[in-house]
Amino acid sequence: MADMRQHFRSNEQAFVQQAVDWVAQAVDEYRLVLTPFLNPRERYILQTLVNRAASLTLRTNGLIADAEMQRGLILPDYIDIETLDNSVYEMQLVEIVYPKKFLTLQHRTILGTLMHNGIERDRVGDIVTDDNERWQFVTTPVVADYVNQHIERIGGAKVHFKNVAVDQALVPNVEWETVDILATSTRLDNVVASTYQLSRSIAKQMVEHGDVKLNWAEQLHPDVTLEPGDLLSVRGHGRMQVMADNGLTRQDKHKLTVARLKK
Repeated sequence: MADMRQHFRSNEQAFVQQAVDWVAQAVDEYRLVLTPFLNPRERYILQTLVNRAASLTLRTNGLIADAEMQRGLILPDYIDIETLDNSVYEMQLVEIVYPKKFLTLQHRTILGTLMHNGIERDRVGDIVTDDNERWQFVTTPVVADYVNQHIERIGGAKVHFKNVAVDQALVPNVEWETVDILATSTRLDNVVASTYQLSRSIAKQMVEHGDVKLNWAEQLHPDVTLEPGDLLSVRGHGRMQVMADNGLTRQDKHKLTVARLKK
């Protein structure tokens, strides 16, 4: 699969190599391989590689419906996915119990606390709220045990954590809509402009000013090319994901399918 690396961005090469190794492990050892939590773009890359391997299937699960962060399960064809239950993904739902009168939680505060305590980003799935002051996050059982034993504070306030069953998962108050857009190119600024009906110059300035994140990382280059699976966070407009590039029109415009998070 070495020739596949040229189809991905230079800053994705480390992940591509890791994905190649997972696929090779599943083929060579003829067993299932469980990945860490992957974002949509990483899942797209892994799916592309799995599709090129004989007798392999990829399944993903994030515990919460429509989760952005999901673990992947690479399966040789002799394993019937229907015989496996969700425990094979090794995930645990954790709820944060905190003094609501004295502390307001935010996604970035929770994630920052976890990472500050040495927990890698790919060991944490979605962090969700019901907009009614309750917060939960998905992680591995090992990390859940560590959190329960070692983390006592978030934002200076004393908290504790409790493992909860999947049927107690919060339902995030979010709604996505899928739309088709036309863009003169798949440059980041062009796609942002077309999706949110902005001028190209305004979209370019937003990127250069750090108002756009690509796959959770700040992206200051408006000319970076977007690919299927890319997730964007655009300040003041919300989140969007590139679902598919459906080719060119007769006027050489890109026909893109994107998902936008409704406000």
